[in-house]
Amino acid sequence: MPRREPLPLASWTLEHLASGERDEALAGDLLEHYRAGRTDGWYCRQVAAACLLSWSRSLAARGPVLAFALIWCLMAPAWQALVESIESDLPYNQIAHFFGPLMLFVLPAGWTALHAAFLWVGLLVFRAAHEFLRKPLRESGMRRAFWLTALILVPTAFATFVFEQLYQHTLPILAQAKVAATSLGQIADLGIRANLIRIPYFVALAGALWGTVPPARFRQTAPLLDNGPDRASAESEASAVVSASGAFTTKRFLAFLVAAGVVNAMIGALVFCRLPDSIPSSLSTLLFRAIAYIAIGATAGALGAYAYWQGPWSPFRDQPPLPFPLFALVCASGWVWIPSMVIFFEAISAATALVAIVGTFLLVAGVRDVTYFTLTPAPSKSFSHPHSEAELFEESLYRAPGDATGFTIAICLFVAGVALANQANLIAAVLLALGAALFSWKRTIPRGQSFESQREYRKAALRLALVLVPSILVTSWSLLGGVDQRNRAMQSDGATGASTRSNSKHSSKLQRISYGTGGYESVILWPYPEKSKTVQPIAIPGPVFALPGDRPINIRFDGYYTYVQPPNKLPGPHAHQAHGTPVDVDIESNNAIPVVMEAHQIFPASIRAAQVGHIDIEIENRDNRPGPISLGLLLTGTDLREKRILYLGQQPIVSTLPGRFIVKTEPVIETLHFEVPAATAFPSLTGLNLLILPDIEHRFVAPKIAIRQFQFYPR
Repeated sequence: MPRREPLPLASWTLEHLASGERDEALAGDLLEHYRAGRTDGWYCRQVAAACLLSWSRSLAARGPVLAFALIWCLMAPAWQALVESIESDLPYNQIAHFFGPLMLFVLPAGWTALHAAFLWVGLLVFRAAHEFLRKPLRESGMRRAFWLTALILVPTAFATFVFEQLYQHTLPILAQAKVAATSLGQIADLGIRANLIRIPYFVALAGALWGTVPPARFRQTAPLLDNGPDRASAESEASAVVSASGAFTTKRFLAFLVAAGVVNAMIGALVFCRLPDSIPSSLSTLLFRAIAYIAIGATAGALGAYAYWQGPWSPFRDQPPLPFPLFALVCASGWVWIPSMVIFFEAISAATALVAIVGTFLLVAGVRDVTYFTLTPAPSKSFSHPHSEAELFEESLYRAPGDATGFTIAICLFVAGVALANQANLIAAVLLALGAALFSWKRTIPRGQSFESQREYRKAALRLALVLVPSILVTSWSLLGGVDQRNRAMQSDGATGASTRSNSKHSSKLQRISYGTGGYESVILWPYPEKSKTVQPIAIPGPVFALPGDRPINIRFDGYYTYVQPPNKLPGPHAHQAHGTPVDVDIESNNAIPVVMEAHQIFPASIRAAQVGHIDIEIENRDNRPGPISLGLLLTGTDLREKRILYLGQQPIVSTLPGRFIVKTEPVIETLHFEVPAATAFPSLTGLNLLILPDIEHRFVAPKIAIRQFQFYPR
């Protein structure tokens, strides 16, 4: 009878895809058990468990390597900006004349050397740090790392470039993403463009340093196989996988279930927890909606975790470390915060990070408390007090085990602060949640001395009951704030055609706004004073002027343009002011928040609103970015009591429409027509505001459109 051989693919996987050196003892044990009657499915699952265990230990051993590569590559955008400045100053004609046909090889080699020099300096710093700390390194791997960096960097950079070129037209946020202007801003920039620059450097540096870790730090041990009688059912075979990895697999699968519940709760909140059309009319309606959203988040998290808990691959399917209802009840204290976090994120609010901290802390603290005695191994019976037989001063020779938790929390806090300053609320929420999770896991100490099911159920129910009330209040707050901000943003854009606003554009109260590092918080652009005026300004005698009945009146635009980012409407106290015209300047966002452009004009004297029939606005358009742009008009005036605003709607700029768009070398002059209703809410006009309403292609780049003059036609 021929000997049974396992599947060739499974054997090849065990030999080539397990991290580190091949464990011959493990391969021999698996083959022996397979020939003793085990099934092909059992062998494949054991191979998968062995590969997963080896890679987990290998990644854990290379944690310092990955952390160093990540921190070092934060400076990659600044280095690339330096390389680009060097490349722009090179005399290519002289170099091409000197090398001749060899220029085809010199250019790629020079590009590789310039970019790889950044990684070579990182390798030297890494080696110097290990020598200073007296940490072992594999010398052969360190020497090989210097040429591996260039070998990995070139294809990775090319793949990143191809990805960017393929998707920059389909992903507007990728096409409009920019890097900060200053070196410090480029290092602290966490935008999509800066991260795309860092990816090739990180992959090359991490891959080069991968082989520098000594084998003793990550050599795997064989899984503990069951030597008992064969079990026929698939359920018993799954238990063998659990016993192979032991508590290591249990902890990590439990962490996977917690993450799966959070992700599914976020998906449920994104799909079903939408802002209402208007602010609820009563407090009971608002609270009911908040309770419904919290129930959706908790239900989605429980269903998602249960699907993985009962999956055929789950080690908890037969022998769970704790009952699933208890697990869901504990995790619900964190899931109930997810709907409010999602709503705050959609409203571009920094409260996203605050809610993420609270929810993560409660979630991890509950899980740590309920699983402490289940996952913590019992102390050995042979344990003796360290001072019982110690020699004098022997304790001073003991080196405490290293723990990078504090450094990780500090890095998370620092980077999250930079992200909040750049209004990257999602990145800040993730980093602060990670820091809160580590802090909660290390600081949570169970009150009991053993695991008692009834007591844990009572504790979890009490914790959830105490959390529900503040989570309902925070969700209600997020709903109110989200609806109010959305309505204000729609009024600011003129998309709703609303006839009133809550505040005037000329209010003296200024709001401070935050922009990306290296840019201005806001911009005010004043037009140049004209030396020769083609349109004479009108002379208005008196505070209120009545239009003549036979001819229009022209008013040259001599106001100012403002560039701000939502949710702010006014320039901040530190706004950058300059002279220029929008058709000649380039103003872009250096973060992921759109730019809102407006033009403001104050009349030299009030105009009687009842006599104005319609207003024509003459503009210059030199924008060469495809996409329709509209112009919204807001009239400002006063009655006997207060200032008022009248919205006259929006008109498309014809030269930007798809059928009329051309690439313009000179500005296109165009006139837009606005009708003024006969019945207005105020007797006199004091000024007007023009809202430039672009499509999605202009969200991050201000349109090159300037205002020339206004023509007021009598009724």
